[in-house]
Amino acid sequence: MSEQWPSGSEHFASYFARLGCALGPPLEPDEEISLGLTRGQFVMPGAAVNASWSALNGELFHLNLFAYAGEPDSSPDDVNAGYDAIRAGIADAFDPSPDERTDQRGNRSAVWFIQGTVIELYAHITEAPVLQTGVSHEGRTAKFHQLIARSPEHPMQ
Repeated sequence: MSEQWPSGSEHFASYFARLGCALGPPLEPDEEISLGLTRGQFVMPGAAVNASWSALNGELFHLNLFAYAGEPDSSPDDVNAGYDAIRAGIADAFDPSPDERTDQRGNRSAVWFIQGTVIELYAHITEAPVLQTGVSHEGRTAKFHQLIARSPEHPMQ
């Protein structure tokens, strides 16, 4: 939370290095390139996660991590244990989530709003056991959603 979100893709590598991660190259552009969106991967040494980033016009605005994805031995118990550990760590540092939910199928979610950053935590249990953590710059994410809403190629549903 103490790191400033970088502006300018030339600052991404040093930002991820300060987080203890390695920046991967941008992915091939998709249909949202016309909006100024770029995406890529990053690696967390020693962690088996699928991690990605998104930037709008060179401003990083979203990090997304999936744990237990595609692991044949993962179970809902693993995902729930991971969820509980991450939730406890965030709550210890920043207070409990103001919005935590469990649906009737056992999927769980929690969200925190901290100093202009949104942290989202999901335990996806029913589809395929996977733990998802998203960290977003609140203002830049709002700008991205406004662009999507105004784009004729991406009507809001």
